[in-house]
Amino acid sequence: MAQDEDDDGEKKPYTDTINKKFNLGVYVGAFFPNKFTASLYDGYGYDVNGYRNNFSNSVLRNEIVNNYGGGNNGTDQIAQLLNVNSTDWSFNESGMPFNLRYTPSTLVGLNMRYRLSKKQSIALNVNATKIVVNGKFNINTTATGTSTTGISGQSGSQHQFTITGAEQRLMFQLGYQRYLGKNERINFLVEGGLNIIMAKLQKNQAFLINGSNSIAIDLMNIYNQPQYNYYSAKYFVGVGIGAYAGLGLNININPKYTIQLLYNPSYDRIPLGDNPRFKLQNGVGLRFYYNFS
Repeated sequence: MAQDEDDDGEKKPYTDTINKKFNLGVYVGAFFPNKFTASLYDGYGYDVNGYRNNFSNSVLRNEIVNNYGGGNNGTDQIAQLLNVNSTDWSFNESGMPFNLRYTPSTLVGLNMRYRLSKKQSIALNVNATKIVVNGKFNINTTATGTSTTGISGQSGSQHQFTITGAEQRLMFQLGYQRYLGKNERINFLVEGGLNIIMAKLQKNQAFLINGSNSIAIDLMNIYNQPQYNYYSAKYFVGVGIGAYAGLGLNININPKYTIQLLYNPSYDRIPLGDNPRFKLQNGVGLRFYYNFS
């Protein structure tokens, strides 16, 4: 067993006393969000009244067909990208984004606790993450031969492109933590409590790449218009509530340092979109505490 030495030189066994009541630490782990709110990035978007668009007035169709496809008497950049004539490509509802999922992200935070006894603590955690969603959408070409530019196109085929999104989440957790078992160095632990989540939608973009040609479309531009100000503030940023739990292993390295290996599920209402619901999220990580005297 590790040993401490008093001022008079006398050695004594390690003990996990509760004189060190306030502990400050950091958390580093992986976060696995539920895919429910990933549908916010599917290219349909919402109208000025907060209702979900249908395909004909969807944000992605408007950008591809009207703004970049020459629908407003402009240059057909989509045809140029695909190397076909303007009449030889199409974008319909079957090509709208699919398989939208969040990718696992890094979760980091500042964690604190106040020890009530050797086995019980009140915990306050502040954790943050930036998560990314990815999906695919399709544009069809039907022509044969060459385009108006004289370049041979990829005719009669389906072209797959990427749609992405990004959001920030900040989580404030207040709860209870307890050790299980009598060992002073290694214990199982359980924890749980209230989870308050601040979420903000940051980006939604479509990327069309064909060889050396590429187009990047910002699908959030429409919400910068004055008539969308109310909707953006209400549905793209907000505060939600939930509950978190934890199960893991606590290791007291010495009287000053503690490591915890944790699995942290949470049941949260993410405050984004027009229909927030409680869904299960998951996380795993390491927590490092410094034990103040």
